[in-house]
Amino acid sequence: MVVGAGIAGLTAAKILSENNKEVLLVEKSNSVGGRVKTDMYEGFLLDHGFQVLLTAYPEVHNQLDLSSLNLKTFEPGATIFKNGTFSLIGDPFRNFSSIAPTIFTRTITFTDKIKLLQLRYELMKEKNFYTNRKDDQRIIETLGKFGFSTKAIDSFFKPLIGGIQLDPELNGSARLSLLILKMLFLGDAAVPERGMGAISQQLLRKVGENNVLLNASVEKIEGKKIFISEGESFSPSNLIIATENPAAAKLFGNEITPSKSVSCVYFSAPEAPIKSRAILLDGENGGPGLNVAIMTNVSSSYSSTNEALIAVAIPGQLVCDSTEPVVTQMKKWFGDMVDDWKHLKTFSIEHGQPALRPKDSFRKEIKISDGVFMCGDHRDTPSIQGAMVSGRRTAELCLKQQI
Repeated sequence: MVVGAGIAGLTAAKILSENNKEVLLVEKSNSVGGRVKTDMYEGFLLDHGFQVLLTAYPEVHNQLDLSSLNLKTFEPGATIFKNGTFSLIGDPFRNFSSIAPTIFTRTITFTDKIKLLQLRYELMKEKNFYTNRKDDQRIIETLGKFGFSTKAIDSFFKPLIGGIQLDPELNGSARLSLLILKMLFLGDAAVPERGMGAISQQLLRKVGENNVLLNASVEKIEGKKIFISEGESFSPSNLIIATENPAAAKLFGNEITPSKSVSCVYFSAPEAPIKSRAILLDGENGGPGLNVAIMTNVSSSYSSTNEALIAVAIPGQLVCDSTEPVVTQMKKWFGDMVDDWKHLKTFSIEHGQPALRPKDSFRKEIKISDGVFMCGDHRDTPSIQGAMVSGRRTAELCLKQQI
C-alpha cells in the first residue's frame, strides 16, 4: 500500500505494479499528482504553481515516456527586466543567436559573463565539481567565492536560482544549486503539451486507476495498519508513506522540518506582452513576482482561445487576497496593456518544496521499520528528480525484502 499519490508515490506504485505486485494507492484529495497537477480553467491549462521539467534529470528518462508528453521547451538562458528594459542572458553553446545580445547587455558585467562561462565549463567538465557535503555552504556565499559581482547575484542568480528553488535570498545548499545549474546547461526547461499534470497522469496509467483510492485521508498508523477517515482500516504487507513531509511527520509523531512556500498568479491577456520563450526574471528585486513566463509563447496548447496566458511566480510568499501588487509590477514591466489583463486564478502552496540547507544529506533513510517505508522529495533532493529517485529507491527496497 502507498499513501500519497504525488510524484514519489506514483513512481513507487508504478515500479511495484511493473513487477507484478498488487498495489493500492491511497490519496486524500480528489486527484493524483500532489504538487504536479494541471487544471483546465476558462479555456486555459493552469499548472498548480509555476513548474518546469528539466530534461537533463536522469531519473525522468527512466520513469517517463518523454516523447509522448510532447515537451515544449523554454529558450535557453533567461531574459532579465532591469531599468525599464529586457536583456537576454543566453547560452551561446546552445543558441548562437543569443551571443550578440548576451555580449552587449549591461545587466551583468563583462567579468561576470566570463565567470559564467567558466562556471559552465567546470560544471560540464567534472561530474563532482560542485562542493562536497562537508564543504557545502549557502549558494550566495559560493557565488561570491567564484567572483561574481553583487550586481550579477542580485540581477541574475537571485531570480533564477531563487525561482527554481523557492529561495530568493539564496540561503540554500550550494551543492544543490550548482547541480540545478548543471541540469540547465545540459538540457532544456520544458513543459508537456497538456501541462505538468500530464506527468502525473502518465504515471497513473502505469498504476491503473482501479488501484487508486481517492478522497481517503489517513488518520493514524499503528505499525503497518492504517486507519482512514471513513473508519476503514488496512493492514498491508508493506506500507509506503509518500506524503509531503509535514503530513508524514504528523503521522509518525516526528518533528516537522522546514519547507518553502510559493504562489503563482495567472493572467489572461488579449496578446502576449513580449515574444520571448525565455523565463523572465525580476532583475530589480522589486517583486513581488520573481519569475514570469508567457506560457502560450512556449506552448500554444496552454490556451484554447486566442488569448495569451501569463504566469507570475512568487517564491516565499502565500498570496491569498489582492493581486494589486502583482498588477503594479507587471504595469512597470509592460505598460498600460496590463489594464486589459484578466486575473484567472492564484495558486498558493504552503509546502512548495522541502528546504535543503547547507550540509544536509541528499539521501535520507527511507526504511522506518520492518515493512514501513517513507519516500518523497524530502527524502532526496527537492525536485521532480528527487521525488522519482526516492520513489524508485523505496520500491526497489520493498521488492528486495520480498525476495
